[in-house]
Amino acid sequence: MPREFKDEDSRHKFFQYLSVHYVWYARFGEKGDGAPDNIHPDNVRKHGKGKSNLFQRLPRESKELRQNKEEYKRIADAFTDFFDLVRVAVSVLFKLYLGIEYDHVSMFAETLPLGASSPAYPFSGFVLNISSCTWSHRDRDKVMCFVIPLGEFEGGQLGLYKVGLSFNLQMGHVLAFPSCHLTHFNCHFKGRRATIVLHTDPKGDAWVEKCNGWQAHIVRHGSTRDKAKKK
Repeated sequence: MPREFKDEDSRHKFFQYLSVHYVWYARFGEKGDGAPDNIHPDNVRKHGKGKSNLFQRLPRESKELRQNKEEYKRIADAFTDFFDLVRVAVSVLFKLYLGIEYDHVSMFAETLPLGASSPAYPFSGFVLNISSCTWSHRDRDKVMCFVIPLGEFEGGQLGLYKVGLSFNLQMGHVLAFPSCHLTHFNCHFKGRRATIVLHTDPKGDAWVEKCNGWQAHIVRHGSTRDKAKKK
């Protein structure tokens, strides 16, 4: 684990919490719209721009994922069955209650570079929060996120500011809500508390639709859905 999972009191003067993002991102990607299709992308630069970040032209793994591959794999393996259960819940929730097609969320995870897959499919990754207690905020997630609490603790309610709701989430609960639209926060707590949050980068839509504008240079193969389900 990136940090010891132990008893904490979030009201302590020197309290700190940790968030580790094991996610594929497409945000801040350099677009290739209008780039010549007869020149290799590595040799294409924007006029008047000294540097180009070639790495950000494609979807990429978060820094934490790249630097903690073994920990990432252990956590993903430990939650395989639970991710499978959430996957079923997502398909029912989106179709029956939101009128959203499953593919609306899953397509980014299905088209990751080099046939990569996300263990949190149909989401593009997950966040591990250890001892989280947060100010009011919104996240940049597509459609909604799924929050899964872990540990034994008191307090730590998740509040939705504008709608005036507070959820006393405990081990075994799952909460889905549109974190991109609803201001939310995590209350003070005592004990061992962590959360797994499943979500997708909404900027992945530009990659799904036309490979961030580099579609003339990229060959994409079939869906990785079956591969992701097996993991």
